[in-house]
Amino acid sequence: METNTLEPMELPDRRRARRAASLCAFATVMTHVIAYAMTIAASFLLRDSTLSEQAANNLNLIFNTVVNDLIAMPLCWLIFLRRLPRNEALSPDAPDRTPLRFGTLLFFFPCVYALAAAGSMTGQLIGLLIGKGLTNIAADVILSVNPWVTLLCASIVAPVAEELFFRKALIDRLSQFHPMDAILLSALLFGLVHSNLTQFLYAFPIGVLFGIIYWRTKNIGYTILLHVFMNTVGGVAPQIMTMFTQGEGEGLAAMFGALVSMLFTSLMLGLVVVGIVFLIRYRKRFLPIESPLPRCRKPFYLNAGWFVACTVFVGMFLAVELLK
Repeated sequence: METNTLEPMELPDRRRARRAASLCAFATVMTHVIAYAMTIAASFLLRDSTLSEQAANNLNLIFNTVVNDLIAMPLCWLIFLRRLPRNEALSPDAPDRTPLRFGTLLFFFPCVYALAAAGSMTGQLIGLLIGKGLTNIAADVILSVNPWVTLLCASIVAPVAEELFFRKALIDRLSQFHPMDAILLSALLFGLVHSNLTQFLYAFPIGVLFGIIYWRTKNIGYTILLHVFMNTVGGVAPQIMTMFTQGEGEGLAAMFGALVSMLFTSLMLGLVVVGIVFLIRYRKRFLPIESPLPRCRKPFYLNAGWFVACTVFVGMFLAVELLK
């Protein structure tokens, strides 16, 4: 009588999983701590500056981008994450890598915008329920700076830095325990780090989508391109529209501004509708994320780093709303 013998599956070490998740969460918090410390020091040194309001806003965004994306994130990767082992399954030579054709990549553009619109509308609904609108720090900052500064900081530098940190660095190190848990934790940290509820509501689902794309394709370049698109549409495009529609022209100039505004609004609505259709119809293309490993929920969320991250960022959420 033959007996089938199965090779025992090597289960992930829960202690290592807890340590890795805790370090990733703590590293995310420290990016903010380092950036805020440097920003406060710079504001103290420049307190007697005679710059105009526009120039000061431009300088603030550039400085914040440099200290957060070019100094704090790389420094925290170097201190906390570099020594954590990476998942070799995310190598570009992995056999299950799924390269995307350009046409397939275009399919994700409206999906990203649909998720962003859904998050924004959820924030507006919450604002109606509590009787006051939620604060959107990004919108307030972007509308106060030069479009070229927005393009450089929000549409180029920030997407590259955030994708390398939240997708590349975090998922590379957490997915060896379970890929779906790694995607969810990285997306949660990506949403929390924006420090206000409005941005969290759309950054989290977009972070999940980006994490899935990175896991399937093993190519961080795809999510960088999508992130650049999202920030450009959400940042630079509204500034350009404001330039068209806030002029004091009359007659043909006013009509042209209204026409441009209507076309832009129609395009955005079209992107939302197409994105919703794509997300529903083609959801099985990248889902579910299967793995022979058991889910790793408790080690990922019952650890010191996650507790610190939730305490710090939820506190900042409340501070932003209560102190505005």
